[in-house]
Amino acid sequence: MFISGTNILQDINHLRNEEKEDFKEEIENLKKEALKTEILFASEDFDIFGAMSEDKTKISSLGNTKHREIKKNKFRILDITKNTKNEQYVETLNRIMSSLEKALDKSDIGCTLNAYYASSFPLNNKDYNILYINPKSAIEELKNSDKINLYNIKLNEKTRGVALTNIAYYDNTNKTLPLGMNEEDKILVDMSKLKLELKKQKLFRINQEIDQINIKTKIICVYEYEIIGVEGQA
Repeated sequence: MFISGTNILQDINHLRNEEKEDFKEEIENLKKEALKTEILFASEDFDIFGAMSEDKTKISSLGNTKHREIKKNKFRILDITKNTKNEQYVETLNRIMSSLEKALDKSDIGCTLNAYYASSFPLNNKDYNILYINPKSAIEELKNSDKINLYNIKLNEKTRGVALTNIAYYDNTNKTLPLGMNEEDKILVDMSKLKLELKKQKLFRINQEIDQINIKTKIICVYEYEIIGVEGQA
């Protein structure tokens, strides 16, 4: 679930939709990113840079609650090493995709909820997608765009979806992690399973302060959808 909230979800969607099989460029970028943060691990599971492992007794605070848990690491989950090849990466993506399918098959939202995502493109109705509970969080994804399509999707209690709660971001080895969604307000859904109907459309402008003198105006096109059916459900 942690991986679904990262940029790796794009690679999973490409693989799932048979749009791409060669991820050599993406793998090289991951290796460079890992090197920059000095957390590229060898297959023996130790830091090849000799850095000290994270202190498991360190006290952190989340939602005004103290805990002693370690944040999850996408490079460890993806098993990225200097020798990672395309075949290994594709195998890992397939394994994660299988886990996402199982999670979504047995999880539903359990309530009526407005969820949002922002894009510069038409509504995406074929991928796994991350929706936000707070529209401001969705808009922040495209903070440098002058025109944003903001999709408001009214989820119902039977909508298949998994909220990225605190447990998605921490290992919880010490069992001290607080319940809730203090890290993010993200929900994973499979857009290809949802039958959506456009109910309302509107446009408005917001002013974004660049500095004390300059202000930039953004155009927000809001599309409000309701779910009228879910694939595989009566």
